[in-house]
Amino acid sequence: MAGISGMDRRELLQRALLLVGASLLPLGDQAHADSTPAKTRIGPRELALITAVADTIIPKTDTPGAVEAGVPQTFAAMLGTWASPARRADLIEAFDKIDQLAKQKRGRSFTELTPGERHELLAAHDAAALQPAQNNSSPLIPKYADPAYAKLKELIVMLFYLSESALTHELVYEHTPGAWRPSVPVTPETRNVGGLSSL
Repeated sequence: MAGISGMDRRELLQRALLLVGASLLPLGDQAHADSTPAKTRIGPRELALITAVADTIIPKTDTPGAVEAGVPQTFAAMLGTWASPARRADLIEAFDKIDQLAKQKRGRSFTELTPGERHELLAAHDAAALQPAQNNSSPLIPKYADPAYAKLKELIVMLFYLSESALTHELVYEHTPGAWRPSVPVTPETRNVGGLSSL
């Protein structure tokens, strides 16, 4: 299944796992969103933008996408319960930048664009934002032209692949430690393994 910049979901997961340890990332749900302090709660306009971006990065196809997995609500809850003030500001600015780009290029907000228009606009932004930074001195710590967008995309992908929906439709869950299999055949039906054993 194709994603932004031609990456399929397997490639997105592999890239995300290089950026952050999944075990360090807390999961949220609607209950967390409801308990978020009012001053950090995400409003309907922001949630709609998060939803549109998440749906564009991981759309629904023959399997559930980010929206069906509850990623927008979890992301919004994390902005109030997980993100530091600086991280929250960076992520909101990254979403706002996408919205402003839509208004400049299409004359409408990102949420008002068709799925095709969203994909075209975000694919171009994605390609530019994820270019290696000029001052990237460490190959072990990726640095991007737009680090806030890189973190935004990373979190959307991680939240999706840590969801029940992805673990039951996109990945094969293997309880750690599991059985020792020295060789696993790779077939078109083989899916990546979900759970801590895959990290």
